[in-house]
Amino acid sequence: MKGLKKSDYLLLLLILVSFVPGLLLYEQLPVQMPTHWNVNGQVDQYSSKAVGVLLFPGINLVMYFLFLFLPQLDPKRKNYDLFSGSYKVIRWTIHLFLLILYFITLYSALRLARGEGSLDISMLVPAAISILFIIIGNYMGRFRHNYFIGIRNPWTLANEQVWQKTHRLGGKLFVLAGVLGLVGIFFNPMLRFVIFLSGLGALLVIVTVYSYLLFRKVTQ
Repeated sequence: MKGLKKSDYLLLLLILVSFVPGLLLYEQLPVQMPTHWNVNGQVDQYSSKAVGVLLFPGINLVMYFLFLFLPQLDPKRKNYDLFSGSYKVIRWTIHLFLLILYFITLYSALRLARGEGSLDISMLVPAAISILFIIIGNYMGRFRHNYFIGIRNPWTLANEQVWQKTHRLGGKLFVLAGVLGLVGIFFNPMLRFVIFLSGLGALLVIVTVYSYLLFRKVTQ
């Protein structure tokens, strides 16, 4: 991953431009902006206007540089060249996901300022998270051994064969968890949350146990 590419500059420009809507709408936004919702899609936490306007774009900007420079510190940095295309897709997907969350927050705040009530995000955000899982899952099997991105536990980091097989399985499970999450949006908010959380919990348990058992097998 040598030097910046056109896509890196384009992504940085997109993130910088994302600061503009919040700044342009600053005077129209309420003093307290919604920044967190419960499982029923109701606002349960507010932040100051400045935090609401700058939080998500700021996180996005910090993550841009983390995604760009942390691999250069990775002892396995040469492996990133072997899945650079997949790494780029994951970077773009996560940044676009954060942009979607930001625009949802802005729109919800504008609704509050107009006396229309906060936007019900109980379907929007779970759907976005589920799609994020599906995209990541489709590329996870291509991740090569590294210390920054992927399923990192003592057994995958210790053995490249365990890493590869765990990520092939993990990719399928991520897609399955995403599909379950999309199915869940058609149920009531609490059941939707239970379905998604159950899928995520099962995913974590399965890949952890699988990588441990596989490590014991290949190192005997």
